[in-house]
Formats: sequence, C-alpha cells, structure tokens
Amino acid sequence: MFKFLFVFLLLLSCAGDRLPKLPVKTLDNRTVYLSDYKGRKLLLYVWSRTCAGHSRDLRELSKLAQNKDYTVISYALAMTPEDVIKSYRELGIRDNFITLVDIEVKFNDHYPITFLPSTYIFDEKGKLIKSSPGLYKP
Repeated sequence: MFKFLFVFLLLLSCAGDRLPKLPVKTLDNRTVYLSDYKGRKLLLYVWSRTCAGHSRDLRELSKLAQNKDYTVISYALAMTPEDVIKSYRELGIRDNFITLVDIEVKFNDHYPITFLPSTYIFDEKGKLIKSSPGLYKP
C-alpha cells in the first residue's frame, strides 16, 4: 500500500507542471487565477468544511503566514466565499493569509486530490514540488 501511495504521489508531482490558469474566487467575490500567484513560493492548504482536522490546521495557517519564505493560501473547495467567511467566524480564525475559493473543485482536474485536507508546495516558477496529506509545515 505504501509503495502504491509513493508511486501515486510521485506521478502526481509530475502531472501538473505549472500553476494552472484556474479561475477561483476571493473572499470579496472577485475572480482571480491560481496562476496569478506564480513568482512566489506557495504553501497551498486545500480543504473543505467536511474534512477532519481543518479547524486546527486553519489556526496553524495563521502562524505559518508569519513566515515570509512562503505565501500561504487557504484553498477552500466546494464552498462559496460566504461559506468560508462563516466557517472562519465560527472557528475564530483570523485570516492573515490569502483565501481562494474553488466552488466547482476544478483544482482536482489539474492535481488529483487524494486526501482532504492536503498541502501543495509550489516553487517560484509555479512548479509543484511537494504534496502532503494534512497540513505540511516547512
């Protein structure tokens, strides 16, 4: 099983070479593209309200966002910006990080999601260099 998972993650890291021009919403309902964040090292935390552990991880994101080595992005799936704002409020989350909302889960078309939550690390060129189940802390 572990060998299969390792091979899958290795293939996954080669599947999507660059940040896609994927339309997503900001919390103020503007449309931006994931590819707009190319040029910075990214820590992309992918989650949904239904996944276990996201409340604890979102609180940790606030701490990770203070590290200037990475641009930290909370990437919410299958939710609306209003849903995310409500979740943050209920959890007492101070969002000192970027939040992007993928209402239709289009991220999965480019990087198949095996675990929720998951973390994806991209280099400055927009290349996926690591993916990890849960919150990865560099």
